Amino acid sequence: MPEGRGSRIGDNPGLRPEAGGFATRNPPPKADRLRAGADLLDQAAAADDKAAGRFAEARVESTPFGISPQARELAARWAAALAAREADARVLGDATSDLAGRLRMAAESTRSTGFRGRLAVAP
Repeated sequence: MPEGRGSRIGDNPGLRPEAGGFATRNPPPKADRLRAGADLLDQAAAADDKAAGRFAEARVESTPFGISPQARELAARWAAALAAREADARVLGDATSDLAGRLRMAAESTRSTGFRGRLAVAP
């Protein structure tokens, strides 16, 4: 350490070492962290819905690759794959949105009841 410079920890008693760095003495309340997590999950759910819409558009707008039986079979397989991805994205978006709602409910319950338990997530 260069001459004349002290330790950051010793110079500022408002900071304490944490895993991965330093934090203030007053971290954000748990309810705020839960609400922030719910907001991020809502963004992910919106992205899932957008992806599902793109899969649906691709399925509707795709044209057969030719008139041969092989081309029609390939086009049918492609449409089936797009439909499956669309369904997967919609299911994921719904589950993500549900989890965001659970986080918001947990954030409200911590404020009123002092809840300190874990959230159960459905498989």
